[in-house]
Amino acid sequence: MLKKRLKDQRGFTLVELLVVIAIIGILAAIIAPNAFKAIEKGKVAAAEADYKAIKAAALNFYTDLGKWPTDPTSDNGNDPGFVTNPFTSDPDKSNWNGPYLERWPTKNPWGGKYLYQNDSNQNWDGQTAGDLARYLELQSVPDSASDRLKADLGDSMVIQDKNSDHVYILISKD
Repeated sequence: MLKKRLKDQRGFTLVELLVVIAIIGILAAIIAPNAFKAIEKGKVAAAEADYKAIKAAALNFYTDLGKWPTDPTSDNGNDPGFVTNPFTSDPDKSNWNGPYLERWPTKNPWGGKYLYQNDSNQNWDGQTAGDLARYLELQSVPDSASDRLKADLGDSMVIQDKNSDHVYILISKD
């Protein structure tokens, strides 16, 4: 009678459970890094697409008005005049043929801001500082992503600030 009762109890042994857990752990160790690489590739691709759209908007703005946007509010990550007309009573108002972008991106894929800059704070030619240029500043970009941006867009187009997590991507320079 006792023998019959032990035979009827079904379940998994501790060894079987440990083998299954080990197999799941090995599979997770293989799959997880690939999943994180795919996520990072997607963020870089999104940043590149945003850059190309903003660059096209800046070039169209320049074509219509003959000058580059210089809106000081762009330091706050706001639209420099690609979505809304920055000229309220200026004669250039009639030449503005926007919107050049559907919307200004509020943040980049890593959570930082996109800042449109029109200044001479970067060294784009590798020889002299203070090259007058238009560029897109991305904040909060990890080193691996900035390396990927350099590889995709070219070393001459991307500057990585070694002292911060900022990346600068060239739109146009004089």
